[in-house]
Amino acid sequence: MKINYTFAVLLTAVFLFTGCDSKDIDESLIANTKKNTPYVEKFVSRTFKLTTTDGKIIELTSTKEGLDFKDYKGKKAILVDVFATWCPPCIKGIPVLKSLREKYKDDFEIVSVLFEKEEDKPTSEVIEFIEKYGITYPVTVGEENFKLAKDLDDVQRIPELFLFSKDGEFVKKFLGETDLETYEEYVKMAIGKK
Repeated sequence: MKINYTFAVLLTAVFLFTGCDSKDIDESLIANTKKNTPYVEKFVSRTFKLTTTDGKIIELTSTKEGLDFKDYKGKKAILVDVFATWCPPCIKGIPVLKSLREKYKDDFEIVSVLFEKEEDKPTSEVIEFIEKYGITYPVTVGEENFKLAKDLDDVQRIPELFLFSKDGEFVKKFLGETDLETYEEYVKMAIGKK
């Protein structure tokens, strides 16, 4: 029994000391902390042309800081509301959004981005939804909505809302139901009022 133990130790030592012969090592496979740099995904700016239910185009471009809205830059802060017509918290939040928009209408706009496939929800049904709930801000439909949602932190749950300042800088993300006071706190920051 003692002979087998000694043999095993010798055999292990032979493998340990001969396994790392530097002549056989591919240097490119060894981690070198001086050469390692963190992986950083390169930013790519994208332009989106969202179509409202009344056929108007809202054009915006992604930047490293947020989103530039062609017709609103420097004029209004924008709250992008990613929603669905079948979503109870989305519906419950409509009166809050309407009130928010009315209170800050000179400096603030809401753009609601429908997160439903058009084949599931025709534009005519979206218009009925808008009329039913008295929505007074633009609602967009179409494939561009899904591209924007992907660009906005890959939206998976709704409602998700993204607030941008008048200069297009990202201010705050809201997830789920949010009260008027919380929205107002950040909208004031986005429009430059305290």
